[in-house]
Amino acid sequence: MTAIVGILNKRAAVMAADSAMTVTRGEKTKIYNTATKIFRLSLEHPVGVMMYNSVEFMGTPWDVIFKIYRDRRGKQVFNTLKEYAMNFIDFLNAENYFSSTDSQKDYFISELSRFYYAMKEEVLKEYERRGNGLGEDGEQEIGGEDLLHDILVEQLTRAIPFYEEQGVNPEFEDYTLDNLKSFAHKEFDELMELCEEEQMPSDMRGLWEKCFYAYIRSKSYYYGTGIVFEGYGSKDIYPSLIPVYISGAFDHRMRYYVNEEEAASITNDNRSYICPFAQSDVMLTLLKGIAPDFLEKIDETHQESIASTKQRLIDAAVEAGASDDVIAKMKGVELDEIQNTHDEEIMSFIREEYVNGILDAVDSFSIDDMANMAESLISVTNLQRHFSSSDESVGGPIDVAVITRSEGFIWVKHKQWFSQELNPQTRVYE
Repeated sequence: MTAIVGILNKRAAVMAADSAMTVTRGEKTKIYNTATKIFRLSLEHPVGVMMYNSVEFMGTPWDVIFKIYRDRRGKQVFNTLKEYAMNFIDFLNAENYFSSTDSQKDYFISELSRFYYAMKEEVLKEYERRGNGLGEDGEQEIGGEDLLHDILVEQLTRAIPFYEEQGVNPEFEDYTLDNLKSFAHKEFDELMELCEEEQMPSDMRGLWEKCFYAYIRSKSYYYGTGIVFEGYGSKDIYPSLIPVYISGAFDHRMRYYVNEEEAASITNDNRSYICPFAQSDVMLTLLKGIAPDFLEKIDETHQESIASTKQRLIDAAVEAGASDDVIAKMKGVELDEIQNTHDEEIMSFIREEYVNGILDAVDSFSIDDMANMAESLISVTNLQRHFSSSDESVGGPIDVAVITRSEGFIWVKHKQWFSQELNPQTRVYE
């Protein structure tokens, strides 16, 4: 796992990352503190990238890909940072995703397998729950031979609109269900055989195809890499940050999307940003004054409380002999508005009391201050993981780089896999 952060103001863009890399083989997991996650994308222009999650793309290490891009396209100049990001995507397409047709098929099979077993796990949990006598509405469930079949239909049918709501990857907007069936006819044959072997209903191939089609086109991934572009285009006065998420490629199309919601651009109105990625919980706790999971628990508890209060009032009104019209109106009271007002008040308090003050400080920071802050945010995440019961999946040396419009990409801290004393002529280009 990983913790990375980008900090921007009008003076510069700063990047910081830990060095932990988690490797899983079967049931064994090992953490190495040697990974490099920050790279310069060009030796001549002020652009860099950070990465998190998977360290490979279609079997090729990302650090190799970044260096090949730098060698082949590093001299190209683009007006904006987003154009650099899209040129990198074009480079992956031009290089055939650094993969063969067979490896693209392997990627597809792995995604189909993950999808099947994730869906099977949810279906069996629901089957076990209903098998204990409880239906979806809490009423006694009437069992039967078709219960597993019905639950699978429900889960697959429910998942289709969920995936559709996530949005479609750019290269799959014109990809049809017939395209999928043609590409993966054999794989779905084998999936139905697996269903039969594992005593899952095997008579709904069409529904499996429709649901997986919705998933494979969507921006919902089981596995992938986040790549954060940071720096300046040739016409940019101030720095920007653009996150792109990439999963893999099959049928000569790449699953990726630009995360516009987490992109950041310095302007006269938006003068500073702090953008944590991957294991961001500790950094967000410091920035917002409350842990993200604790805030989620507060919202959950508030929803349950107002729902319980509504039901108690209805019960009291019934007991007091209120008319049917009054009871009906009480039941029709919407709770969403109350919850939304609660959420808005909480977020407004967080912004005014915590976030705005920190961002105002970052706006006036020197470049040294920004670099120190970025390193400290990664360091405190490392410290929390060290003292908690969880794996120390954030750790090792912290790399820090600064990008300015005039000086370009500059390392502030950088681990090396070789001795500089023994290799005085070697330039560090990671």
